[in-house]
Amino acid sequence: MPETTDDVFTLFSPADIRRTRDSAIENVETLILALTSRLFVLRHHPSFPDPDLAPEREALNCVRVLTRLLPYIYETDALGPWEDKFFWGMRRKRTRSASLNRTEVLFDESRGPDQEPIQSPTTDYETVKPLAEELVDTLIELLFFAGFTVPAASIPSKTKVTYAIW
Repeated sequence: MPETTDDVFTLFSPADIRRTRDSAIENVETLILALTSRLFVLRHHPSFPDPDLAPEREALNCVRVLTRLLPYIYETDALGPWEDKFFWGMRRKRTRSASLNRTEVLFDESRGPDQEPIQSPTTDYETVKPLAEELVDTLIELLFFAGFTVPAASIPSKTKVTYAIW
């Protein structure tokens, strides 16, 4: 795991980012989805920022890598339609109850190779905010998060996010 911003800049060279962006955009999508998903999970974890359960270092690394990666996406106008679809398009996410009740068989010898895979019902999904909207909301909350960017003792509120800084 990177320890500093310099580590992230060393790991992700401009040439590597551009090459991946231009030849395998799906890999960039996967990386962005992994980073944002982890950031969202950390932000909403009840113990954040706890060094063992929800470490702030992981959240910082997600933000660092996104900060390194995103400028290269906006560098080329050709990605405009992709950006609109990927960041601002409708998203469907598995519901919490479906995730908790989910039993997935990775390998089942009793099913032959010619049998259809088991499909889950479509009611297990809900429509959620576009990725860019959720990312901006999360980052703004993290700017005012007790114990992360604002001293924990200075927040008299019940929630960990307080927009009053004076």
